Amino acid sequence: MARESTCRFAILGMLCREPMSGYDLRSAIERSVGHFWQESYGNLYPTLERMAEERLVELDPEEHSRGGRVRKVYRVTATGRTALAEWLRRPVLPHVERNELLLKLFFGAQVGPADSLAQVERSRAEAEGLLAALRLIDENVRHSRGDDPELAYQHLSIRAGLHGLEAHLRWCDEAREALQRLERTTVSTKKRKER
Repeated sequence: MARESTCRFAILGMLCREPMSGYDLRSAIERSVGHFWQESYGNLYPTLERMAEERLVELDPEEHSRGGRVRKVYRVTATGRTALAEWLRRPVLPHVERNELLLKLFFGAQVGPADSLAQVERSRAEAEGLLAALRLIDENVRHSRGDDPELAYQHLSIRAGLHGLEAHLRWCDEAREALQRLERTTVSTKKRKER
């Protein structure tokens, strides 16, 4: 399924929670599913307009303003809820992850182990920050006493994010060791050739 099509279902899911403007949708996506799904404003607004034309969403008839500006607030329609439910029941399509770090490492021999190691270290530092933030979210959700039935489902995605980041950190440690060994080997080989 094309990315735009999947975008529409992320929007429908968010609007099932509450009516929102495009800006609010983007913020809600960043705060809730941002560790595994992101949408740009450039994709979000045109998709919302197409969805309104298809009657999956509609503008909330009440006027909403923030700071003196009238905002377009969208809400999901019955047709939109049906479309989301149908999509949720379909099997997940296989996909190939686009991972720039792995692509750079694959071609790392062109620059050497030190540059590749720097890439791994940056990725590790970023993952540590994300993991700390996600652990706080996990803690809040686990200690939430609300009777919101969505919490159990949301917690599953949070746990997947935690496990994925923990696995990435273990891989970074493994990659660091391998690149450091490679660097030592490269240096000793270079010294032998110089003799």
